[in-house]
Amino acid sequence: MHFSQSLTEIIKTRCSKRDYLNKNLDSVLIHKIEKLLSSIHSGPLGNTIHFKLIEKKDAQAKQKVKLGTYGFISGARYFIAGSIDSTRPYVLEDYGYLLEQIILHLTDLGLGTCWLGGTFKRKDFAIVLGNNPNEIIPAITPVGEPQKTKSIRDNIIRWGAKSNSRKPWNELFYDESFEKPLTVENCNDFQTPLEMLRLAPSASNKQPWRIVKSYDSFHFYLLETPGYSNTIKAVKLQQIDMGIAMAHFDLSCKELKMEGKWQISEPKIESEKAKYLATWKQI
Repeated sequence: MHFSQSLTEIIKTRCSKRDYLNKNLDSVLIHKIEKLLSSIHSGPLGNTIHFKLIEKKDAQAKQKVKLGTYGFISGARYFIAGSIDSTRPYVLEDYGYLLEQIILHLTDLGLGTCWLGGTFKRKDFAIVLGNNPNEIIPAITPVGEPQKTKSIRDNIIRWGAKSNSRKPWNELFYDESFEKPLTVENCNDFQTPLEMLRLAPSASNKQPWRIVKSYDSFHFYLLETPGYSNTIKAVKLQQIDMGIAMAHFDLSCKELKMEGKWQISEPKIESEKAKYLATWKQI
């Protein structure tokens, strides 16, 4: 599915919405969302993941569960969630890529969303999705018409997560090695995709991605925050973050007609802490 407006503008304007108007979405909009979910399911690293639109009232009537987010979200009547087999390689990265792609399209439709990785009742959502014992739900998002003004609670959460701040280029992007920061002048035509990557959301705004440019390739590395990924069993939130970063970069390149492909081909770049994930190579 295509965006109706510039992806750059969508990324710049999109922010987490935690307070929603307690109202149903109209049938036309629900049809658009379901069509969107049916079209986005193939991750760039080889996993197929299906997402579902869940109505809170419907879940309570059919599965006898009351979907909750521990008070982080108010007024939302709808959620989007998917489940994965956590033993598959790169499945969390693909989940992050696909759900962020969905979220950007929902933003394009004028709807509010919010990444939730550790603040929702997984067992209840698993019942609605009909999960197998070996399946988990890495993250979800509410979806709906947001309140026009932010609550004090929402402002406090955003302040605590430093949601409006992003690391500068010289801490995220590198030229050939981790010894040399990548400058805007040396990134050729990739200034916009890299800037859109820099603006990507991440759990607690940790921004764990590090990118090394090498000729026509961009190597994606994960710089893990010690102990952070151990808070939720089987769900490594920063691997999801890497998928979100991949989506921002890849989708921005596609909008600019810059074709590339994802591959797993680790370069000979020394790093004491960052772990190689994947490479985007221009074609």
